[in-house]
Amino acid sequence: MLLAMVVTMMGGVFVFLTPYVNDFQDNTAWSNANGIAERLDGRIDVVAGASIDTGLRTTIHTTTSAISPLIGAEVWTVAADLTNSEVVTVTYLNQTSFSVFAQNETANRALIWTQSEQQVVNFSASNEAVIIEHGINVADTYIVTIYADNEEIHRHAKITISGLMIKTKVQTGEHSIALLNDARFDKFSDQTWSISSPPDMNIEELFDGTMRASLSLRDVATIGAIPNGKNAVFDVRSAGPVTLFSGDAWNFRYTYISSLGPTVTPQMTEGWLTEYNLHRASDTLDQHRGISPWLRTSGSDGMTIDHGSSVIDLEIELQLVEVSK
Repeated sequence: MLLAMVVTMMGGVFVFLTPYVNDFQDNTAWSNANGIAERLDGRIDVVAGASIDTGLRTTIHTTTSAISPLIGAEVWTVAADLTNSEVVTVTYLNQTSFSVFAQNETANRALIWTQSEQQVVNFSASNEAVIIEHGINVADTYIVTIYADNEEIHRHAKITISGLMIKTKVQTGEHSIALLNDARFDKFSDQTWSISSPPDMNIEELFDGTMRASLSLRDVATIGAIPNGKNAVFDVRSAGPVTLFSGDAWNFRYTYISSLGPTVTPQMTEGWLTEYNLHRASDTLDQHRGISPWLRTSGSDGMTIDHGSSVIDLEIELQLVEVSK
């Protein structure tokens, strides 16, 4: 009789404590995953801006989480004129051709660059759009620099961003952390992706009234299989960086598309345009300094800075990082 009462009481206590035990296990697993994300992101950050072939080795304890590559999850395009005497538009047409339109008819040469090769294409200056054809692979990341003779007058780049995904089992399903472009995104199984920390974009007004914008675009490529196990060893190596813009720029515009989830691109766009929309609602757009839509107010055509109508001090760096075991 006494034994039956003890068993019954212990069973009741166990049932009562089960939710708390599960919550404790979830909190522990989440804490471990958060530590993995911070450690990996910190190690990548150290290497990203360093010279080519600079690297380090780090050990990650992955007993409760799995790390996998996140390939091509973001696509950025950035473009700007490098002189105030010309307005150039470069348009991607297909895998073998671009369209180049120079408003003042000065463009006559293009340099197309990828990580593996580059090609120079000469063409005649024209008052119409010129189709330039090439023979290199521009499926992922490419940079197109337009020249007027030997002077750089415009640069257009498409950057495909890869990163790392950390997944952890919890009672409600799975918790995911995406490390992309020096930003972090979080998601539980029953929720949509949220932006925990945005990309590294800084905008400020200089003492002379000029707007300054700096942005680092970070692509993390995985070489071979991702390490796993209790003590996974990661080699992190710099394969860059590459300077896209440094100095005065005109008609700057950029676009951002995320395939991580359907809510990410709208969230990012809304965050960038918050101040612009507040000024628009209060009819004070003439006082707005910062990010604004390039064309349509939704931002679907891309974004610019200072309405795209004045010179800005522009610093954009492409950081190429490789992770292997």
